[in-house]
Amino acid sequence: MSTPSSDKSGRKSSLNIYTVMLMLSFIALTTGSILLFMELQRYGSWPQWTIK
Repeated sequence: MSTPSSDKSGRKSSLNIYTVMLMLSFIALTTGSILLFMELQRYGSWPQWTIK
């Protein structure tokens, strides 16, 4: 009988196409949120509908 090799633990790689798509969508949503916040800051303080 052969002994199992130590480099193969039987676990699947946790980095597949769905994990990569999840990370890319997180980066896109985070970037969009930051850009939206920066755009809203151009129009004054929050909330914009109050008049000083």
